[in-house]
Amino acid sequence: MRVPPFRGGGEFTVGVEEELMLVDEAGELLGTGGAALVDSMVASSAHGVLTGEVYVDQVELNTPVHLGAEDAARSLRGLRASAMAQGARLLAAGVHPTAPVGGAVLASSPRYDRIVDEYAGLLRTPTAALQVHVGLPDPETAMLAYRGLRHHVPLLRALAAGSPHWHGMDSGLASARSAIIRSYPRTTVPPLLRTWDDYVTRTESVLEAAEAPDHTYVWWEMRPRPLLGTLEVRMMDAVAPLSVVAGLTALVQGIARCAVESPDPADLPDDVLAVNDHRASRYGLETRVVDVDRTLRPLREVAARVLADARVALAGDGLAAPLDAVEAMLARPGEPERQRRLVAEHGMPALLADLADRTSDLDG
Repeated sequence: MRVPPFRGGGEFTVGVEEELMLVDEAGELLGTGGAALVDSMVASSAHGVLTGEVYVDQVELNTPVHLGAEDAARSLRGLRASAMAQGARLLAAGVHPTAPVGGAVLASSPRYDRIVDEYAGLLRTPTAALQVHVGLPDPETAMLAYRGLRHHVPLLRALAAGSPHWHGMDSGLASARSAIIRSYPRTTVPPLLRTWDDYVTRTESVLEAAEAPDHTYVWWEMRPRPLLGTLEVRMMDAVAPLSVVAGLTALVQGIARCAVESPDPADLPDDVLAVNDHRASRYGLETRVVDVDRTLRPLREVAARVLADARVALAGDGLAAPLDAVEAMLARPGEPERQRRLVAEHGMPALLADLADRTSDLDG
């Protein structure tokens, strides 16, 4: 069996992984020059762990397990500060806006080499994600949280969407990263699963077909992590402001709690969820999606309801404050529109400078 038993991972605790790009003073990727810088930065500290990634000019920041999003953001602040103190200029974006096609420089390891071989020419555009883990105490609770979070994959994608540009051009999408990632094997919206046995059966069949060694080679955009005792939410673009990272982390945590405390008996079919998700990738928050009750609604309306429910779920433990950043997001145009306006008014170099400056703003 290539799916291990689920180890209890906590009561709605959170941990965050963020992938950040290493850029020069002009905001362009460092390329091969990033390798030595990553090697010099890889370390563990009280704030968490800093590691390399499959792209040599990218670094991954991993927080410890925390009770809430504010503490997770505090750890990320420390990790970003540590990287910057060692000479890194960081840029958070789902896709580097100007990286040329085929411009990615890849790292080597047994795992990475296997992935690069399987992906062939697909792994050629640098992308970066914000990933949130929610700790759950047992597999039954984990699958309740899975079902509830699964409904809101498009919402989380739309809120984090911030990669409208690729290869120096406007992609027309709110999240170009989503289109790139969806081209990878075994990367899909989370399938409809109701029990832990459903997860094990589905994953084992996929692994057998792919001749893959273990469950970590199934890259659904939300997936259980049995050995960590978590659900890993993987669909969000990397986000520059730490306040927004904290807000999205809290929203994931709140949705998971709502799903466990008040389970919804309804489930969206895989194909309907995929359509919702494409519309979120294309239009961000400015679209309509099929809600859990099968009614077509504006995504901003769905977002306001989900945010209110999450706030109630977290308020009793004093963990709801970071959701203010999400509420502020819903009161203004989306990040893709902000970036497009900046490029239209000041050009692409201004966008690169803006993204790097916002990522280095440790009070943002």
